[in-house]
Amino acid sequence: MRVAWELARRGHLVRGARLAPFVPAVVTVLILLVVRRDGTPDPLGDLRLLGLLLALGSGYVLDDGAAVTLQASPYGLARRLLLRVALAVAVVAPLWSLMLVYLGPSSVGFGVSVELGAGLVLGWAVAVWGRRFGVDQPGLATSPALLAALLLAASLSAKAPMLVGPGPQWTDAHLRWSCLLAGAACVLVAGLRDPAARRRLTARV
Repeated sequence: MRVAWELARRGHLVRGARLAPFVPAVVTVLILLVVRRDGTPDPLGDLRLLGLLLALGSGYVLDDGAAVTLQASPYGLARRLLLRVALAVAVVAPLWSLMLVYLGPSSVGFGVSVELGAGLVLGWAVAVWGRRFGVDQPGLATSPALLAALLLAASLSAKAPMLVGPGPQWTDAHLRWSCLLAGAACVLVAGLRDPAARRRLTARV
């Protein structure tokens, strides 16, 4: 924890992370704050657009040009990756909270937050496993993966609708989003295991 605090305090964490992909989301927030100052006809659509941009930007935060060098570090893989995830959350949470207060009626706020959470965790899971397979910049793979997942969700509208508005299908749809969130979280946790630690344990045996 002391090392993590020092990295954050000295600015090394921020300088080493790819935050530029968050720029479209920040610009979108500013535009919506101006354009929608008198109200919005489609708060759910605006929130989903912002959520997609935040999820797309968050996938790049796990890119780490020093990953190969840090493999020998006593600071484990899981801690390094979770520190970057925490940085992404620190960017996403204020923007999302602001737009929920400004645009989101309470009836849809929790549901779209679950959708955002599923998108974030799915992107991080793709990035983590890309790192495990030797991809230096796994963030490049998260955007196609998230867009493919979005298209898949839209294509299931007849059998298992997920992109719905408030109504009879809202609860069932967000139970599916919750299942996706839980599944992506399990995949992410599995990807956080340090292969080097496993090799060291095998060598000792």
